[in-house]
Amino acid sequence: MPTKPLTLRLYHLAVATSIFTSASVHAVDEFVYTVQVGDHPWNIAQRYLKDTSFAQQLTRLNRITNDRRVPPGTQLRIPAPWLKLQSTRIRVLAAHGQAMVEPSGKPVRAAVAGEELPTRAQLRTGPGSSVLLEFDDGSRVMMRQASELRLVQSDRRLLDGGFMVELELIRGGLENMVTPLHRAPATRFEIRTPAAVAAVRGTRFRVHADDQTAWTEVLDGAVQVDNAAGGVRANAGFGTIAQVGRAPEPPRSLLAAPDLSGLPERLERLPVNWPLAPVPGAVAYRSQVAPDTRFETLLSDELTPQARIRITDIEDGDFVLRVRATDADGLEGLVAERTIRVHARPQAPVLIRPAPDAVVATPRPPFQSTIPDPGWHYRLEIRQGPSTEGAPLVAQSVAEAQVGALATDLAPGLYHWRVASVVPASGRQGPWGDTQSFRVVPPAPEAAPVQVQSGQVTIRWPAVPHATGYELQVATRDDFSQPVVDVRSNEPQHLLHALTPGTYHLRIRTTSQDGFTGPWSRPQLFVVPEPPPPAPDPSPWRALLIVLPALILLGL
Repeated sequence: MPTKPLTLRLYHLAVATSIFTSASVHAVDEFVYTVQVGDHPWNIAQRYLKDTSFAQQLTRLNRITNDRRVPPGTQLRIPAPWLKLQSTRIRVLAAHGQAMVEPSGKPVRAAVAGEELPTRAQLRTGPGSSVLLEFDDGSRVMMRQASELRLVQSDRRLLDGGFMVELELIRGGLENMVTPLHRAPATRFEIRTPAAVAAVRGTRFRVHADDQTAWTEVLDGAVQVDNAAGGVRANAGFGTIAQVGRAPEPPRSLLAAPDLSGLPERLERLPVNWPLAPVPGAVAYRSQVAPDTRFETLLSDELTPQARIRITDIEDGDFVLRVRATDADGLEGLVAERTIRVHARPQAPVLIRPAPDAVVATPRPPFQSTIPDPGWHYRLEIRQGPSTEGAPLVAQSVAEAQVGALATDLAPGLYHWRVASVVPASGRQGPWGDTQSFRVVPPAPEAAPVQVQSGQVTIRWPAVPHATGYELQVATRDDFSQPVVDVRSNEPQHLLHALTPGTYHLRIRTTSQDGFTGPWSRPQLFVVPEPPPPAPDPSPWRALLIVLPALILLGL
């Protein structure tokens, strides 16, 4: 007999879309079947029920007087447990990281994308791992990291084509997208947790649980949440918490989606630890990364107690970021999504010298960085002035992480430098590393030998290019703690007066137009000698010359 069209209504003797504990009485559904021409309890039982013996029970339940002749249009009540079921497939669409499956009675092995899993199989995900499952009605379930799930049932009712899926979430979290009713009629999708079992028809929601509590967060549609102690209905944008032995809490609004507008579109450093504008009421934030908007694979799933986006380690490429806030009771809020581009490889080296804010007194200072990979090349850029933007003054490629000398001299002034790694085989350049500043100053002048004459000390030194002035210190101690002379000069010379005899230390440094001073020269010694002793007094001889004529006359 050809299959006839069916007209069905589904009555719930107990709430079918319910959450109930394993200790409660299970809900019993009744289907109302509209009899078509030629239908009777026996051929209905043969086509749609588990056994033809149910024909007699169907006759008694519906008080049918003639079990071989039932008027078309008659409505028959059929208990759901009598319905014949056909097993349906459970496919692994994606498996990332430590995704393990344990088929019933078989060893544990890695889950493989594309494989079909039997019911009663158990799946586990490790840290940073995920598994995406798809059912024959098109519904999908994403297992988050550190989760454990048992596949209890995946069947199709022959009576109406409706699907029946039952999963047991032992621990961890699931993100679910159940096919709506207009695409898969009367689909029943249940998720059992240690505290409750969620049954929905056509919605997008999340469930995460431990051994005492189940959290349900509804993003689209609605979920009726029941257990032995009571029940509530959570609509889109609301969530509820169910605990063992306690009625589910009244639904509350989920936290608002975070604002991702301040996040740069291009991420060049890993791990990412980017600040967020805090969401009122949030105590934690979850950041997830997937290859695209379908979120079939979670490449990163991080929870942080601060208002920050955290991404540990993903490959370069284009991705979709999803972020949501968590309230103090563990309910996760609405999601914010945006595309991001990761360009963190090849990794930039760490700069060694010139050190940050270093002062160098050579026009061609050496540049050195770490070596991320011996086979890589590097690109060096140097900019002059206070800004790190604009065209570089120097841009050159080098085969090693140390440049012995630049091709051109650097005039005195402020500079910024940075280095990027390059993979020679592909020519791919990674992101630029940190920018560091340094200053080139004229070299310290070296004084010529000091000239001391008649109590005056003359100091001369070669003029230094680009220097606008000089500072000179003279001290009696080599640490220059108490200089006796500390003067500035616009010329490469200076005359000192009134230095007492003794040993002195001398040093000189240059000054620039912006007020920056260069390094001190190497200290030099000079001596101011004692003055020569006075000549003998000639006065006795002069007196003798005066009296000599008189003596001569007396002698005569």
